[in-house]
Amino acid sequence: MALSKKDVRGLQIMAAVAAAVAALFLVSHQLSSRPKVDERGCPTDVARSTAVVIDRSDDTPSQTIEEITARIRRFVAERSQEGELVSLFEISGASRTALKPVFSACVPQRDGSDIYENRAKIQRRFAERFEQPLDRALAATPARSESSPISEAVIDLSASRYLSAPANRLIVFSDLMQNSANASLYGCRSAKAAIDGFRAARAGAIERPTFRSTAVELNVIPREGLGRETVACRDGFWAWFFGDGQGEGAGLTSSMLPGGAKMQ
Repeated sequence: MALSKKDVRGLQIMAAVAAAVAALFLVSHQLSSRPKVDERGCPTDVARSTAVVIDRSDDTPSQTIEEITARIRRFVAERSQEGELVSLFEISGASRTALKPVFSACVPQRDGSDIYENRAKIQRRFAERFEQPLDRALAATPARSESSPISEAVIDLSASRYLSAPANRLIVFSDLMQNSANASLYGCRSAKAAIDGFRAARAGAIERPTFRSTAVELNVIPREGLGRETVACRDGFWAWFFGDGQGEGAGLTSSMLPGGAKMQ
């Protein structure tokens, strides 16, 4: 028996109502399934953490600074994951006893579905809560410092909440010329002597960091005029320093940045 136009119209209305109810249910499910977050946009259990350390205690060429910024932005765009805690630290004399991030937030949702989400709103929230604050932190003028306590800062981070997730990443931008009361690599001729001196100065504290499930990436700021012996000593010191990595994903990679300013 053929349906009347009125019956067809009724069925169409019922189908539209059913579709609307299903859409509302889907949106409600999507919203309720998202974990609650704190003031940094982080869930209760952070699955991934990345700490970015920038050491610009000495003069750094503009092309080097631009590349540092580009690499950090590329990391955020291509490798960071939603919910990952990203923290940015700058090394100075003050960081020896007051190491605090200049930026720290979890990566928010950066895109969405046209079907049940407001993509423009999601993208705007990502820019306002994460991308723009990070850009401001990167653009800020770093504090000049006579000392460069790189190793002490890295040790403190290795034992902190900033690298305590099941999977972690430490990205360092530095010329790796450690210079503090505990050790100075300026004029260094023996890596063993530098290591022994540093360990003696650190007796009673952590002498060498232990990285658990942490991938360490060194981005080396070039310095001209160091001398081959000093370079060999520096490299030997850091090979020892980063030599205790444990767990899945642990490892050490190194790459040079452009530039080549003379040591001050």
